[in-house]
Amino acid sequence: MRDDKKQVNGSYGDIIGEDIARVEQYIRSNLVSKQKILESALKELVEAGGKRLRPALVLLSGKFGKYQAKKLIPMAAAIEILHTATLVHDDIIDEAKTRRGMPTVQTRWGKDIAVFTGDFLFTKAFLLLTSSTAFENLQRLSRVIKAICEGEVEQYQYRYDKNVTVRQYLKRIGRKTALLFALSCFIGAHESGCSRDAIRSLGKFGFNFGMAFQITDDLLDFTGDPAKTGKPVGRDFVQGVYTLPLIYTLNSPDFRDETAILLDKQGYEPADVDRIVELVHLSGGIDYSRRLASRYLKRAITCIQTLPPNPARTALEDLVKGLMDRNH
Repeated sequence: MRDDKKQVNGSYGDIIGEDIARVEQYIRSNLVSKQKILESALKELVEAGGKRLRPALVLLSGKFGKYQAKKLIPMAAAIEILHTATLVHDDIIDEAKTRRGMPTVQTRWGKDIAVFTGDFLFTKAFLLLTSSTAFENLQRLSRVIKAICEGEVEQYQYRYDKNVTVRQYLKRIGRKTALLFALSCFIGAHESGCSRDAIRSLGKFGFNFGMAFQITDDLLDFTGDPAKTGKPVGRDFVQGVYTLPLIYTLNSPDFRDETAILLDKQGYEPADVDRIVELVHLSGGIDYSRRLASRYLKRAITCIQTLPPNPARTALEDLVKGLMDRNH
């Protein structure tokens, strides 16, 4: 889907590159098990890599206070492990065959092992956090996990629902994605002794960035190159997950009827998928989604304009600009 190492080196490698590498090593050293199947599953998850955006946000937010790498690295690793756990369980629900170009845990070992692996990751994340963060942040994390679960259930509940609204979609991605981005920024700033205003600003930055990130990611279901994304065009709506571009199209009087007829078909032919994608483009669903993502990104920039200008703020601004570039 994206070149993670290039993103690290290009956006913030000079500032936290060494500590991101230490986060990676910390993840590897902690995701071990004496159980052979679980050990193999964990190893493959680590090898699959990832953008490591959430750990980066923990570290960059810490740069606005008294930065202590020794304290922040375990927390950053725990947040990433937690995120990985949600992906493993998400793949079970979606019956996904691949992620990041590799077979999912359930594809390799079945759903039972995938559930156990996700549970192991959740437990490991909490073990790391209990020894490295304040109790109040554990409470915040628990609330975020609760919201993520509710978001996932809501997404499942609204599968194949052609009447889902933009508001419901935004509420869903706020829970599923944006809250964990916000928490990453909040924890990094809080544990580094930042001022209350700085903590609040960074948390809001994380939320708005997370909203834009998910909208942009959902756009790839209609605009992405399968060779890069690792999944076929249209996979989300074929599985009944209707995202913003399609929701906009279904709310467009000129395009709703034909789109709804195609979505109601028992089985999709390649031509059906292509036509739905075409209708989404013609209706303006892609442009609308890009504009909304850009609006969230502008809010993200506004959130951190009051923070002192330093390399970390520049790196956060570069992340926003990078996501804006992906949108066009």
